[in-house]
Amino acid sequence: MDSIVTTEDTIAAIASAINIGKGGVAIIRVSGKDSINSCKKIVQTKSKYAWQSHRVFHGFIQENKQNKFIDEVLILVMKSPNSFTGEDVVELHCHGGIILVNKVLKILLSNSRVRLANPGEFSQRAFLNGKIDLTQAESINQLINASNIRSAELAFSGVQGEIKKKIEDIKNDLIQVLCEIEARVDFEEDFTDFDYIKYLKNIKKVKEKIKLLIENSERNSYIHNGISIALIGKTNVGKSSLLNLLAKKEKAIVTNIPGTTRDVIEVNLTINDIPMKIIDTAGIRETHEQIESIGIKKSFGKIKESDFIIYIYSLEEGFNEEDKKIIKEIPKEKLISIVGNKKDLINSKNINSNDLKNTIFMSIKNNDGEGLLIDTIIKKCGLKQLENINIFINERHLKNLSACLSNLDDTDEIVQNRLPFDLLSIELRDGIKNLSKITGQELTEELLDNIFSKFCIGK
Repeated sequence: MDSIVTTEDTIAAIASAINIGKGGVAIIRVSGKDSINSCKKIVQTKSKYAWQSHRVFHGFIQENKQNKFIDEVLILVMKSPNSFTGEDVVELHCHGGIILVNKVLKILLSNSRVRLANPGEFSQRAFLNGKIDLTQAESINQLINASNIRSAELAFSGVQGEIKKKIEDIKNDLIQVLCEIEARVDFEEDFTDFDYIKYLKNIKKVKEKIKLLIENSERNSYIHNGISIALIGKTNVGKSSLLNLLAKKEKAIVTNIPGTTRDVIEVNLTINDIPMKIIDTAGIRETHEQIESIGIKKSFGKIKESDFIIYIYSLEEGFNEEDKKIIKEIPKEKLISIVGNKKDLINSKNINSNDLKNTIFMSIKNNDGEGLLIDTIIKKCGLKQLENINIFINERHLKNLSACLSNLDDTDEIVQNRLPFDLLSIELRDGIKNLSKITGQELTEELLDNIFSKFCIGK
């Protein structure tokens, strides 16, 4: 990939989503010092508002070589610095359809002063020109790629600068502590002895703010990426029936013949605004049948890959040594719920004889217990606390927050041993630097390339 570096180039790209043969309107975005002049060369207009800033006017796209019109368009001009990128920007609103809009783009790019934009280059220019910070740029990409309403809401919160506000709040707390320490170093005779206890109290508050953001990051991930839930158990216990129940469709074949499911079946759902991928796996049992054996091997693979495990057993058969053996294969750190199915086939008075602690008793056939299972998943994943989350913390933010927390933890030894207080400033400076990386105040070209290369071309 070409390096995305700040240049004087004028760039252009299709900025709207396009499906082949579909879409009423398509937008081409042009940004840079030659954006207006380059568009003037291919647009014919009689509008009295032509090329005025923040005016929409009517025109036609002219093909240079053949001197004929190929589309009727609306043109929007936004002169620097009052545009998304901070540069002169022109948007050509063409008729939709991939053939036509690519034709217009090709005509525009025939001008040697205009080149095709790299992925994320418009957003990068907005960042470099001070129109947005790095978290806002990432949130724009997050908003475009949101897979559900809640994810879009959190992304828009980031677009509005809420991530930056929280990071700046923490950073300002550290700056205040650092300022006092550095003032003491320069004017020690004007101060009383350094109060290590007060320092610990102030840093503890900062740590709590950082830890809260870190703790929320996993639930953030559930909102954006969804939760992968593997249905695990022996053959003929109701895994495929549960998949169909949750999906509200017949996604898996259900029979009384053991070993019907021989491969992994995945269904994507949205439950309580949280995307969930339900994975039906082959029933686990001893078998010499080659294809079924491959399916069982995949089942154990999905145990390792999934966020959440639903282990299903038959209440009619009871929870036995074979079930215990399979559950021992599930890593202890995995979230798990155990479902006892087919309660419609046993006497309810005897249900406790098959009881396991925290087991959910269901009759999947009779749609009995689905609500309790969903509530359990939401509770165990901490999703009930999502209402209190208003920003999305991505992996890059998490890495820098964790590094900052590590810096602050490293000051504990200095305090405990009453070492010279000026040593604290080293770790505090590094902590502030790690926070500044989140908003983009500490940058490398490599970091920029990595972040913006993941954006779509027109953003």
